Amino acid sequence: MKKPDLNITPFVDIMLVLLAILMVSVTVTTYQEKNINLPEGSKTTPAIKKATITIVIPNSKYVIVNSQKMPIENFLENFNLKYGNYNKNSLVYIAADKNIKYDTFMKVYSGVIKNGFTQIGLLTK
Repeated sequence: MKKPDLNITPFVDIMLVLLAILMVSVTVTTYQEKNINLPEGSKTTPAIKKATITIVIPNSKYVIVNSQKMPIENFLENFNLKYGNYNKNSLVYIAADKNIKYDTFMKVYSGVIKNGFTQIGLLTK
């Protein structure tokens, strides 16, 4: 009598699809800004914590950090000079226009992480 073979390829494919769906559907805090076109998020109650650092990325040319405009090319250096001495447990909110390039967002996000901040919130409307 022949033993049946176990093919796990379809199972792995289904798990990868479910993982991708889970990654896309992660909820974030709700935020409203008039001058920026944020992507849609889930309908949850907004977080009531006051941010120490708020970063807005309205386009691919500049970034606004706590109402101070700085060019995207020098973001890491400027952010490090201005906020490098802040408490690394400070809350950082990042609001990015949904039409900016992913590369622009990741430059800002990784710059915040490289400076040692760990409590980062991504904002949606």
